[in-house]
Amino acid sequence: MIRRLNRTGRRQIARADVAVRLRSTEGNEPPIFDLALNLRDYNFPLDARVRVEAWRSNAVQRWDYGTVGSINEPSEESRRMRDVPQSSQFRVLVVAGDGSGRLLGLLPSIRPTLPQRSLLPVQEAGEEELGEEVWRVDFGDGNDSPVLLLNSSVTGISEIVRTDKAFRSLVMPAVLRTVITHVVIDQRADPEDGESSSWSGWFKIAEDLHAEAEIPSLGFEADESEVDEARKWIESVVRAFAKDRVFAAGAYDSAWRLGA
Repeated sequence: MIRRLNRTGRRQIARADVAVRLRSTEGNEPPIFDLALNLRDYNFPLDARVRVEAWRSNAVQRWDYGTVGSINEPSEESRRMRDVPQSSQFRVLVVAGDGSGRLLGLLPSIRPTLPQRSLLPVQEAGEEELGEEVWRVDFGDGNDSPVLLLNSSVTGISEIVRTDKAFRSLVMPAVLRTVITHVVIDQRADPEDGESSSWSGWFKIAEDLHAEAEIPSLGFEADESEVDEARKWIESVVRAFAKDRVFAAGAYDSAWRLGA
């Protein structure tokens, strides 16, 4: 395999040479990550430092992995993701060992393998993020996988989202509309591009809900009529989700009558 070299002399580390897996944890313990790394074919100096970072938006956590010639994996406990959410991406950096800070190698974006598939992680957030909003779908810098932020000032909000049928009937169709709109219209993601699409799980949900129609694939040159058709497709997907998955109107009516 050819290892690409740019004009600065920095090498692009291949995705096939790095893998990150998150472990399941008990309770609210932050997950531990495991890293598999192969730097044998890059001819980096043996004294070059290897650094690993997890990041999402402005949150970053860093680990020192020793040198290319002597990889030193941090302890399991120190590999807990205490400062970043589970939905973070990772990057690997190889830095010159002479103290100059010169970057010799980089893989900037690695999505970890999750211990179990979770398309929409749930995370409580404070007033500084949500203000008086009860919930919001957060995409980080725009390219991150979605996270459902819940206002921690609402007592028992995480439990409400899991078990309250009235809340779910009102919120989950809107969440799906927000995510699918972001994927299809904002990101213009290609449903056929399985490798680079972190949205493949969402495309699968949409396809299952509305199998009779082809998933829109909008290029960035798509005209207004194509975008309008995509919006109609999104509404069909959400309508099917509300009817067949969360039984939204009936669930809300039933919950309201029980509470009345």
